[in-house]
Amino acid sequence: MGKKKAIAIAAAAVILIATAVTIVMLMKARGEQQKAAGTVDTIYIAHQPDRLDYMEGEEFDPAGTVINANMKDGSVKENVPYEVKCASPLTYSGYSVTFTYEDKSVSIQLNITKRGNAAEYSVEQTPENADSPLKGKTYFFLGSSVTRGERSEGESMVDFVSKRNACQCIKEAVSGTTLMDNGETSYVQRLDAYLADGNRAEHLDAFICQLSTNDIKYPDSFGEVTGADQRSAEDFDRATTCGAMEYIIVKARETWDCPVVFYTNSDFHNENYETMLALLDQVEKKWGIEVIDLYRDEAFNDIPDEDKDLYMSDTTHPTKAGYRDWWTPKFEEKLASLSTKAVDPQ
Repeated sequence: MGKKKAIAIAAAAVILIATAVTIVMLMKARGEQQKAAGTVDTIYIAHQPDRLDYMEGEEFDPAGTVINANMKDGSVKENVPYEVKCASPLTYSGYSVTFTYEDKSVSIQLNITKRGNAAEYSVEQTPENADSPLKGKTYFFLGSSVTRGERSEGESMVDFVSKRNACQCIKEAVSGTTLMDNGETSYVQRLDAYLADGNRAEHLDAFICQLSTNDIKYPDSFGEVTGADQRSAEDFDRATTCGAMEYIIVKARETWDCPVVFYTNSDFHNENYETMLALLDQVEKKWGIEVIDLYRDEAFNDIPDEDKDLYMSDTTHPTKAGYRDWWTPKFEEKLASLSTKAVDPQ
């Protein structure tokens, strides 16, 4: 009996130990489940803010925003409280808003309009000058993003000159393109394509070309201005910036026998562009072209920082306000002066 009793006691002990281990394991699993139920996996925006479009300088309004949390246990917590992080006030470069719940975050992007691109500065809101000497004339503008109005909703000085002066302005502008001929979107090839079009303008009062800011990326392709005796379109290396400028001048004069104008950007402190300006000086001297030199016009560039912020979207692209109130008067002044000048036969 003593031996049997000992065996029974040992068996009972084993059962008790196994039961205790099971209980511990169950308690641990339950604790892990409870922990998972309270642990956030990810969060997401269940409902966007009521307002996503802002003018630079306004404050973000989170009204309407609903954030939900996916929990580790697979459940979802709806409409959780959140913290908001964003620029205050909103800026053109600070267009991201981040919502945070516990240690998880999610972001959205707002649509921020530069103050200078407000509707009040638009072409539509620009009055016409009934007495303009440019009225009824036709101008051709060749360029890239600055001529296009890349950061001003497609409105540039081309459109403001046209609206304010009741004249026709043809805009041939493709963003990111160069004077130098490096493909079908270059200034050279786009001009050739326009000239080959049966619907091209028969008469121009002036041909205006942008000194492209995109060429600054290719200083090894700036090239050189050719000698005084080289005056045929076939004489120029169009794969260089200088060759492209000379080619464009010759083609414009051969086609329309009109004044040719090159214009520069306002000052953006770039050494390569300044090298291009020195080359443009040589082109001007050889060909007798007109130049609207905004870059080196000290009085033009000497404006308060507040005005610069209103007028420029970035270092090279104006806003609508910048085109309308800062750049356009310079173009109107030059184009008006051309109406009293004879075409230089050089």
